[in-house]
Amino acid sequence: MVSQHGRVIRIVGSAAASALAAAVACAQDVALPKSFDGSSVWRETEAAVRLAGGLKLKANAQTLREGEALTLSIELPRAGYLNVISIDADGTPTVLFPNKLQSDNKVEAGRFTLPGGRMNFELRAAAPFGPSLVSAVLTSEPLNLYANGAGPRDAAGALLGQFAQLSAVGRDLLGALGARNLVASPARPSMSAGMTTVLSCAKTGPCQLAPPSTGSRIVLRILDALAPGIQLDPQVQDKAIGTMTKPLRPVDPRGLRLTKVSEGFVGRLYEDAAGYCTIAYGHLLQRDNCGVSEWVKYPRGINEPGGSRLLVTDMSRAQRAVQSLVTATLTDGQFAALVDFTYNVGAANLKKSTLLKVVNSGQHERVPSELKRWANAGGRFYQGLLNRRRAEIALFFDQAEPPKPTAKEIDLAPVDIRDGESAP
Repeated sequence: MVSQHGRVIRIVGSAAASALAAAVACAQDVALPKSFDGSSVWRETEAAVRLAGGLKLKANAQTLREGEALTLSIELPRAGYLNVISIDADGTPTVLFPNKLQSDNKVEAGRFTLPGGRMNFELRAAAPFGPSLVSAVLTSEPLNLYANGAGPRDAAGALLGQFAQLSAVGRDLLGALGARNLVASPARPSMSAGMTTVLSCAKTGPCQLAPPSTGSRIVLRILDALAPGIQLDPQVQDKAIGTMTKPLRPVDPRGLRLTKVSEGFVGRLYEDAAGYCTIAYGHLLQRDNCGVSEWVKYPRGINEPGGSRLLVTDMSRAQRAVQSLVTATLTDGQFAALVDFTYNVGAANLKKSTLLKVVNSGQHERVPSELKRWANAGGRFYQGLLNRRRAEIALFFDQAEPPKPTAKEIDLAPVDIRDGESAP
């Protein structure tokens, strides 16, 4: 579901909160970078949470009218450090826990309730209305998204507000931990996470989602989604790829999960950042806006199993490209990482990339820096692309620490996934 992400929280019932609110009103806020927009951080947080998994988070209700209270219940399988985040309609990512009233977020195994304990406040639905993404993250290592959050601070540097905004630093930490968890041992995960969506509505009137429409056709526009590069390659590809006769090598399930998480599933027609008509896991229907023929083909959208079948077919082109162009022996994790990369940027870009030369020559110490270069699209940096590259690095090295490159081996020049590198 891609729409406005509605605010679901309002602080009530705390004299301390009122005093803090007055202090906040007089202070100058710490603004997030312009690229830190609501639709982007929603997708990035969701991707990190899905990569981690393993945590049960429930709300007392999935739909709340204005003024109704929200209570969250989280089943913690082990002790650790807990952070809870809400992303609202105006795109503000708020750290609900820890907070000013309870800054220590070390928790024990068992059920955790928010608000609860010494947190003397309530969470209530408020405008703007729509769905809010609520995520809970449990880490084995200390992580406090409130302490390093964004918001007004006093002269000593302490946050004034009861809640903090999720900072760019916090967002990056979530992305890195989610990527690391992709290859972590199930018995010792570095992060467990869960999420739920809560719909907040006005006191009166309909309380349901109404997706935007174009005429009689339902067409969603996802501003930070990009059609996979493999589908932008010419249909008649390189001869070496097109004539490959050996059977396709299967993709490790972790690689398939990474691609699904990175692309995101949308069961209706939508137009990506370039205006291309797309459906399911980034399946490109045409390099133009959605037209009548696409609407006739998918009048009711597509279900997830159908989207998975399209993805498997689309990924086969990336599998064939990696098998044809990579001459080095690859582990399952390395193959899966390169297939995801190729699906994202295209076989033509893989063929002329420095990354391919590095892999084929066995210079694995250069793989991380080469992958991280591919985080731009259409002249713009995307944090979601960098998060995807980090997950590919984790998969490529499969729990092992990547070797350290020398300074001269690191090429920091960014590469646009739409254009790729010049032929080396």
